[in-house]
Amino acid sequence: MAQYHPNTDPPKGFAIFRNIEELASGSDKFRRVLWTGTHSQFVIMTVPVGGEIGEEIHTVDQHLVFLSGKAQAIEDGTKTSDIHPGDMVIVPAGTKHNFKNVGPTPLIVSTVYAPAEHKADTVHDTLEQGEKLEEEGKDEPPSWAKQ
Repeated sequence: MAQYHPNTDPPKGFAIFRNIEELASGSDKFRRVLWTGTHSQFVIMTVPVGGEIGEEIHTVDQHLVFLSGKAQAIEDGTKTSDIHPGDMVIVPAGTKHNFKNVGPTPLIVSTVYAPAEHKADTVHDTLEQGEKLEEEGKDEPPSWAKQ
């Protein structure tokens, strides 16, 4: 994976990420924050075969772009939709959701949270690690990004 270092201070100017699919495919981490702004946050995710993002409800909006793999979107625990590469799903704040990898390869996703949802330099190896850090309050966005 190309060496991107997440900003940990409020950004100034552009952040350009070339070939997001290649960048995201080069990461074996479940979640990696690439950029945090005062009003949004850009994250890439790699969900292993048979894995899932995990059922959750955010207090922020989330836009997910599915770069490779095959997923099943689950809304409110019951409504399902098949998701394919190139699809985008927008999850409004307050919507219970999950995405399961139902394909034979890792599910590669880029996502934007608005505003930020995670610590600016977050890297979670697994879903379980991410959930644990969130429960412990160790994955909070910076104060300058909570707008």
